[in-house]
Amino acid sequence: MHRRLTVLAVALLCTPSSLCAQVISLAEAARGAAANNRSIQVAQLEREKAAGEISAATTNRFPIFSVTALGSQPLSQLGITLERGSLGVYPHDGPIPGQTTTLTSPLRFGFIGYASVAQPLTQQHKIGLGIDLARVGAEAASEQFRAKQQAVVNEVRRLYYGIAQAESGRKTLRATVDFLQQLDRETNQQVVQRVALQADLLAVKAQLAQAEYALLKMDDPVQTQKEQLNRLMGRAVDTPLEIDPASIVDAEDVSLQDAYAEALAARPEIRLAKIQQRKAELERRLKSAERIPDISLSLFGLRTINYSSVLPNNISSVGIQGTWDVFDWGKKREQLDIKRQAEAQAALELKDAEALVMVDVGHQYRRIIEARKELELARALQTSSVEAFRVARNRYLQREAILSEVVKVQSGLADADHHYTQALTDLATAQADFEKALGRDR
Repeated sequence: MHRRLTVLAVALLCTPSSLCAQVISLAEAARGAAANNRSIQVAQLEREKAAGEISAATTNRFPIFSVTALGSQPLSQLGITLERGSLGVYPHDGPIPGQTTTLTSPLRFGFIGYASVAQPLTQQHKIGLGIDLARVGAEAASEQFRAKQQAVVNEVRRLYYGIAQAESGRKTLRATVDFLQQLDRETNQQVVQRVALQADLLAVKAQLAQAEYALLKMDDPVQTQKEQLNRLMGRAVDTPLEIDPASIVDAEDVSLQDAYAEALAARPEIRLAKIQQRKAELERRLKSAERIPDISLSLFGLRTINYSSVLPNNISSVGIQGTWDVFDWGKKREQLDIKRQAEAQAALELKDAEALVMVDVGHQYRRIIEARKELELARALQTSSVEAFRVARNRYLQREAILSEVVKVQSGLADADHHYTQALTDLATAQADFEKALGRDR
């Protein structure tokens, strides 16, 4: 019986709305999103599809097997006309045939089968360029996968930091509400004792109502951010979770030049621009290779069944097959010029992407410096407000100050606490954006 009661108590305590929610660190949240996020999984499937294109392009190097079967009813008679003596004139026999003869077959349903094997020869160069182009496509898909992963992880960081700071702000507001509730009780007693005025009591109640409303307003942002974090991690949005503020570490200090170098080497935009440049080069070379004649080693066979007793039933041949567009009215030249222009365009886009990345890195670098200075200022103001509130409260307890002064100082402390919480949030956001600007996906 005791054991059953224990199990029941544990079950009741571990309800979704209780404190048994799973505590997730920032690193665990990032790993969970990288492994289970649905948009990342879509990008992963695109990457696998692009890898399959390489295998498909490689098969073009192998011989091409082709089989064609035709079952048909001839509409006209098939035959051969042999002129008199077309097979020769002999001394004893005379001309063969002795007179013009027509050999025909009856109209009947028959079959024709055609099979061929062609091994590309000169096309191998173009096929190799096509394989390289497929590899470039796979690299582009990989970089798009990295970009999606980086964006999701950055969003996880922002949400995690936001939850941490919102929880910190809620804790501060909870302390303010507790103090005002205690002050409300003390002031109510003093009003009964005719030591404090009714106006003082109303002022305290107004402050308390305002603080309780601010605390209530924080519930929705916190829960919404937790639901969004669950969605990014591929979990049910209503799964209970708690964060671990100790897992949040400050961004490491790096110089601006080192930040530039890291971003230029790691940002997906730069890698994609380089891949696009390589793709434009391959497309230009592939277009140029179209001028090469298509020459293949070819083997083919023809077989007819119940089609004609006059025509041959089997034909087979092996040889070299060539195809070449002799004159195209300058089409290939114009298309090649277009590919050259696309290659030059890709080079310019790469330069512009590098410039944009450097601008973004510089901006985020300065934002972190500003956010740290703002946090330092907010911390100083909060410390000053805490000391002023301590002094005002002691003076009030010693009957050296009126209640309105305490309420006013407490209101200033609440503003300082809010400013400090906002400064923490701004620094966390700036840190997440700076890590994204560097191209970090972990």
